Amino acid sequence: MSSTNAQFSQVLSKTLPPEMSFNLPKESVYAERQTVQFTAQGGPKFAPGNSISVLLPPRDDMMDTHCTFLQFSAKTTDANVAFCDGIFSVIDRVRIYSASGALLEELPYYNLRQRIEADVTVPQYLKDSCLGVAQGYFASGADKFAVSSGLHRYMLPIKSALLANQKHLPMKYTGGIRVEFTLAPGSDACIVKNNAIPGYTVKDVCIVSDLIKLNDQQIAVMDAAFKKQGLKLFGTTYNHHFLNYLVPNSTLNISDRLASQKDILLSFRDNAVLNDNAKDSFLRAKTITSYQFSVAGRLFPQRPIRCDDYASEAFVELTNAFHGHIIGAGLTVDKFNAPAEGTFVVGRDLESSRTVVSGDKSCKSQAVDMQVILTSSVAPNQRVDAFIGIDVVYEFLPTGEINIYK
Repeated sequence: MSSTNAQFSQVLSKTLPPEMSFNLPKESVYAERQTVQFTAQGGPKFAPGNSISVLLPPRDDMMDTHCTFLQFSAKTTDANVAFCDGIFSVIDRVRIYSASGALLEELPYYNLRQRIEADVTVPQYLKDSCLGVAQGYFASGADKFAVSSGLHRYMLPIKSALLANQKHLPMKYTGGIRVEFTLAPGSDACIVKNNAIPGYTVKDVCIVSDLIKLNDQQIAVMDAAFKKQGLKLFGTTYNHHFLNYLVPNSTLNISDRLASQKDILLSFRDNAVLNDNAKDSFLRAKTITSYQFSVAGRLFPQRPIRCDDYASEAFVELTNAFHGHIIGAGLTVDKFNAPAEGTFVVGRDLESSRTVVSGDKSCKSQAVDMQVILTSSVAPNQRVDAFIGIDVVYEFLPTGEINIYK
C-alpha cells in the first residue's frame, strides 16, 4: 500500500468535522533566545561570611531555568588549602527575596544538602568530565591542593523551587527577585595540610541565563491571563532542622508541620571530624544500628530499618527516597559504611504516589511533630542535620501581592 501527503490531507479533510478544520497562520509565532549575564552587586571580590546579591529584574522575557547557572571565580588563600569536593561547598545559605524585600525561599546549609545529593547521584565519570570539573569536583588522580590554589571559573545550577523547578520563569510577573548567596566559613568549605589557616576568595560573581524573548502577540496573551488570574508557580524545596542526639537509643522530635512533606534525609557528622580542619567537614558517619519514623502516630516503615553489617536495608530506603537515581561515587561499601569519614545518609520517601503533589500532610492536619526513633551501640558524638523536602506554591497577583502556600 502506498500513500502520499495529498491523499492523507484528502482523507483528513473528510474525517474531521468542519468545526475542527483550521488554517495555519501565514507567519508562525516566534521566540528569540539570548544569553544574558546578571552581575552581582558590590564586590568584585568576596570572602568567607560575605553575602552576595544578584538582582533578576522584571522584563518581558521568559527565563529558561534549565539553562541558568551561578558563575564565579574562586581560589584558596594558600597552596596548603583545598576546597572540599564540589564548589557548592562555599555556599552556606541561599535566600530568594521579592522586589519588596519579602523572603520567598530560604535554603540553609545548602552546601551540606548538595553534598549529600552529589554523593548519592554523581558518578565518578561525571566528576572526571569537563562539566564535573567546572562544578568543582576533583577528577581522578587530581592534586586537590594544586587545583584549589589556582584561580578557576566555576559554574553551578541553582537548586531552588523558583529557579530550578520551573522550565520557564516569566520574569515580568514576579516583579523582580533578588538571589542572595552567603559564603561559608573557610573551616567548613576547605581542608588544610601543614596546619594552614583555611580560607578562600570568590570574585566576578554573576548569574548567566538563557532568556526567551517573546513577540508582541505572546506578551499580550500572557498579560491578559495574568490580569485575570495572576501567576502560580509550583516547586519543591526543603526545611532544615538540628536534632539533639545525646543518648544512644533516642526518640527525637522534628517540628515541621507543613501540608506536603515529600521526603526526609538525616545526616550524621562526627564532631571530631567537624573540629579538624584537615578533614572534610561534609563527611558523614554510620554508627546507628537502626532507625524508624513516626508520622502522626503511624510508623514509617512498620518495623525498624537495620543499619548494621552492610546497611543494605538503609540503602534500599535511600534508593526509594531518590526515586532510583543512585549512581553516586560515594555509595561504595566502604564509604557508605564508614564509622566517621564516610557518606552514610538516612533517606525516607514520604510520598503516597508519583503524582505532582502527593506528600504527607498528617503533621499539619493533626498538629503533631514527626519523630525519628534511633538506636546505636555507641554513645553519640555527632551533629545530626535533618532535611525535610516539601512542596510549595507561589502565587503572584496583579496587585503585587505574593502568597506562598506550603
